[in-house]
Amino acid sequence: MTTPTLRRRMTSMDAAFLYFEKPTLPLHIGFTSVLDGPISKETLVGHMQSRMHRIPRYRELAVFDAFNLGHPRWEDDPNFDVKRHIDEITLPKGASYEELMATISAIHARMLPRDRPLWKIVLIHGMPGGVTGMCMLVHHCMVDGVSGVELLTSLTDLAKDIEPEAPQPFTPATPSSTVARARDAWRDTVQSAMAQSADAVRWAMDPLKQMRDMQAVTGALMSAAPSLVQPAPATPFNRPVSGSRSYAVVALSFGEIRGVRGALGGTINDVVLTALSGGMGAFLREEGINTDRMELRAMVPVNVRTEEDKTALGNAVSMLIAPLPVGILDPVERHKAVISGMGRLKSANQAGGFALMTRLTEQVPPALQALAGSMAPNGQALFNMVCTNVPGPQIPLYIAGRKIEELWPLVPLSAGMGLNVCLTSYNGVLYWGICADPKLVPDVDRVATLVRESFDQLKEAATAAAAVPA
Repeated sequence: MTTPTLRRRMTSMDAAFLYFEKPTLPLHIGFTSVLDGPISKETLVGHMQSRMHRIPRYRELAVFDAFNLGHPRWEDDPNFDVKRHIDEITLPKGASYEELMATISAIHARMLPRDRPLWKIVLIHGMPGGVTGMCMLVHHCMVDGVSGVELLTSLTDLAKDIEPEAPQPFTPATPSSTVARARDAWRDTVQSAMAQSADAVRWAMDPLKQMRDMQAVTGALMSAAPSLVQPAPATPFNRPVSGSRSYAVVALSFGEIRGVRGALGGTINDVVLTALSGGMGAFLREEGINTDRMELRAMVPVNVRTEEDKTALGNAVSMLIAPLPVGILDPVERHKAVISGMGRLKSANQAGGFALMTRLTEQVPPALQALAGSMAPNGQALFNMVCTNVPGPQIPLYIAGRKIEELWPLVPLSAGMGLNVCLTSYNGVLYWGICADPKLVPDVDRVATLVRESFDQLKEAATAAAAVPA
């Protein structure tokens, strides 16, 4: 197993998830694994202790410098104890699916304590069928979706009967003094400025790179111009977000999704966005909203890791501003619109352009970024929702001798976006985790049902299209 690549100091993007986090907007990601039988807290603690050498960041604190001279840095937790990160809950006898979802929502709604490494596991006992839930949360400043999957593979095995590893000794480094942290922050700031200056000189001496970068940024801005000039359509869930959460899961056969793609064209992500558009359109119409010619906007994260950065923790993402044609009722026509819209964004290299612009934030002083985060309003007008799709392992995984039967992803809500969607593929199934603010979306289960019905309609249309002779 490859050891994750670790940075000592956070990037601007990593740190932003700490700067912009608020009690009503916790910014961790995660998943709930459904294990095929009971597992005790003691067993899980022992398993995690045996794997901590694989994930050293899980033993490190996010440490802030005085006056935010630099972005937060990672230091060993002098009081690290796996037991502080693992809790357990037992559901009432005969608990329903709704009670299970409410339990996961309550776990997801709380910020992770910042006096310890930013991760947590909660075992959920008493689930129907004798299975056990394992809800794992990791702060977004530590990982994005892709590196989160890499971490999952560090904690799991490929077979049931794997001999447990012996825990390796860990002696935390002596915590840095306030003076040492200030000195290091100043040194890192100077080194970063020098590196940026050197990059600027190299860029100025490379006309071909200048042309490519200008084309990427221009393409991104041109393709995003309508979204940057006009606000996103108004919906019931695009309002200030409260601290409450609700959650629902949809599980779709990955083989059926591939079948739809094969019959109607496009990509897996196009099929996902088409099903999401249909479900959201039906939801809005049930809410009495006229969706004729309406097109919602989804912020779709795009992985920009190179092969060399595959094991690096932290965040390496750009984004696309994806159109969701919720006003098109016919599933085939809706799918064509999604393919066309996404094709335009890819042709304009919108993700590449936004990635270049994101790098510019590294030149903004950390103190100003921290101030901006503390003053950021609980609202925005550019996007209606986030839809992130993270490829996962297509083989069964095991943890502490228990098979992971299902893998339900968790995604945070964002300022002004009271409904977000995360998808993860695992062992032949594409799992949708739909997170909402119940004060803005009272029935998230209904949204999940409408998304499933939307996919079923698309699948029927694809089956009919495949049956027509060429």
